[in-house]
Amino acid sequence: MFGRTLGGAIAGIVSSQRRAGPKLIATLFLGLALSCLGAELDSPNAPEQTTSEFFSTIVGEWIGACEQTTNGERVGDKYFHAVIRRTDDNTFESRFEYYKLDQKTGKSVRVGQTTVTTTIAQDGTAQSQIIGSGTILVDNKPRNQRHQLTETVKRVGEDRLEGTGGGAIRVSGMPLGLGKNGKIKSAQTHWFLDEGTLTIHQSLKIEFRALIFKKSFAVECNYTARPGSDLAALMNGDACLSAKSETAEPGSS
Repeated sequence: MFGRTLGGAIAGIVSSQRRAGPKLIATLFLGLALSCLGAELDSPNAPEQTTSEFFSTIVGEWIGACEQTTNGERVGDKYFHAVIRRTDDNTFESRFEYYKLDQKTGKSVRVGQTTVTTTIAQDGTAQSQIIGSGTILVDNKPRNQRHQLTETVKRVGEDRLEGTGGGAIRVSGMPLGLGKNGKIKSAQTHWFLDEGTLTIHQSLKIEFRALIFKKSFAVECNYTARPGSDLAALMNGDACLSAKSETAEPGSS
């Protein structure tokens, strides 16, 4: 119906303007074509960046720092070296290794690791399997932990991804065996790339139960990274800045 109506309208205009010659007819059809092209370009349904395209842009090596809190209490900051690679057409592997600087020796000490394997289905949906180990602050004491969780990943904006899910965690040294069967009841991870800086924010809600006892924790992790592989230079540079800040007199610049 729309095609017949549009065709009839054009035929009527052309018929009424026969004396104007072929130039008017050519101009009419050119204007119609440009209008259709403009409508297509302005369409809100234009293709958006996919999860696969986002990970493709961050493939490579990254170095950075991570700030972590447990129930609002600051845990010692750590540094990380990340290698993100594409293992096949539909899978990306992101491997993070965490380090702290030994204040006595000045050397880096490895304190944990995480591997994120993201698989993208044919329909564009994606899932991340996250397996890692490290430390968590429990009753103001660092405890060794191992975790495993699954997140569903989706694009939520330009150069931005969001993962949501849950999983399990084991923490050593907790009283009454509370740490054996911990649950990550809620996990949310945001990936954001802006002018060459990769930012990852992770929020975890963790619960431990044993008999009638229960403990809950909220863990927040903020990662900031830039492309590179020389983590030692980053760590030593931060250590020098920290030392200068501690020795500077109040009010000095």
